[in-house]
Amino acid sequence: MLDRPIPIEAPQEATASAPPPRRRWLGPLLGVLLMAGAGYAALSWRAAHPPAPPPAAAPVPALTVAVGPVIMRRMGTSVVGDGSVVAWQELVIGAEVGGLRIVEAPLDEGMPVRAGELLARLDDSVLAAQAAQAVAAVGEAEAFLDFARQEEARSETLVRSQTGSRQVLEQRQSATRQAEARLVSVKARRDEALARLAQTRILAPTDGVVSRVSVRIGAVTALGQEMFRVIRDGRLELDARVPELELTDVQAGQAATVRHGGREIAAEVRLVAPVVAAETRLGLVRIALPNDSGLRPGMFARAEIRAPAREVLMVPASAIVFREGAPQAFILPEGGERVEMRRLATGLRQDGMVEITEGLRASERVVTAGAGFLVNGDLVRVAP
Repeated sequence: MLDRPIPIEAPQEATASAPPPRRRWLGPLLGVLLMAGAGYAALSWRAAHPPAPPPAAAPVPALTVAVGPVIMRRMGTSVVGDGSVVAWQELVIGAEVGGLRIVEAPLDEGMPVRAGELLARLDDSVLAAQAAQAVAAVGEAEAFLDFARQEEARSETLVRSQTGSRQVLEQRQSATRQAEARLVSVKARRDEALARLAQTRILAPTDGVVSRVSVRIGAVTALGQEMFRVIRDGRLELDARVPELELTDVQAGQAATVRHGGREIAAEVRLVAPVVAAETRLGLVRIALPNDSGLRPGMFARAEIRAPAREVLMVPASAIVFREGAPQAFILPEGGERVEMRRLATGLRQDGMVEITEGLRASERVVTAGAGFLVNGDLVRVAP
């Protein structure tokens, strides 16, 4: 095999010469400059010709609400107090003599009693004997006085007839005075003995109900010992405690309703105590209860005292909202469209209405429906 020579091709001359390096990046640079110039021109035009602002939208009311006027109403106020049922007057009956045994005690606790009725009888055998001696001593003294007066009269007759001695007359006159003094003395001792004898019968001083019996048959009494307690006339009353600021609205004779459980009892204020307890700042109001109240001493009850009616500003309870820990209301001025929140001071509530003591004036308009969704300055539309 013969070796063939490899032909060597001569370099061909380019038909067109390659562009120089500077021309390669000059085109893109010109494009960028043109785009920057166009953007700057657009920004300059926009700055010189800003777009017109869009038309403002009409304000939309926040909420449709109902309003009502602040009204003046005559309101019958009430004062509430509570306390214990007590006796109008509880009489403590004790022994006026000591060392005597009780032989009779016919009544027990809770029983009615009439004035002068026997509560208890003590053993009176010793005192009866002493009284009998005193009565006999009175009879003896009266007889001696009669004899002394007769002797004095005879002496006076003898002296007038000048047959008797004046000295004897004076002696008999003195004897008469002594007999008179002795009679007074023995009568006093008789009355004392009879009084002590009468004290052995313990009698009811007035009509009432026996509330306590402290002694029984066979017991020996001590002087001054408590034996019975009697509720005078069976009358009870409620000692109601009332706050000091409300006492000015309570007077004797006002009607009251006493509530005990589910019962309601018509009653009447009997007395307002003149002193307020410094520790509790409560005043005492005594409310007389009817005899058929069915209550008993020691029970706890509540009283509602009806005070005289007065003119007050009132709004519906739905107009009151609580913000920042205080009652507030939204006021809508006449002809206005924005509400104003106002702080209030409230009082009593009655029939869905609230008393306003501070913060509103009569005839002002308050939001009565929808107030809970409002804030101060809200634009509202009033419902027809």
